Amino acid sequence: MPTLVLLSKVSSEGATQVESLVETDKEFEPQLNRQCPGVKGTASYALLGACDFLHIFETTDARKAAQVALLANSLGVATTQTLSAIPFSEFQEIVEGL
Repeated sequence: MPTLVLLSKVSSEGATQVESLVETDKEFEPQLNRQCPGVKGTASYALLGACDFLHIFETTDARKAAQVALLANSLGVATTQTLSAIPFSEFQEIVEGL
């Protein structure tokens, strides 16, 4: 199953309410399971830098990835960016096949 990375940046309004960020993250996982069946969250991180959070998940296709991003946005995230993640061992096989 493809691995995808969701980077998110919290709105400036959301950033002023730090306690609510923890509650929002607690809401994310159950809503992900309910609204996006077939998507498996594998890890979540708070970040220091240009993005505030990183969620790693596995899904079957780009449509499901879009659902995850829309769900994150509905919880008060200002922007998201979804990236495909290829394990380096698989990337190495691609390179060797060239």
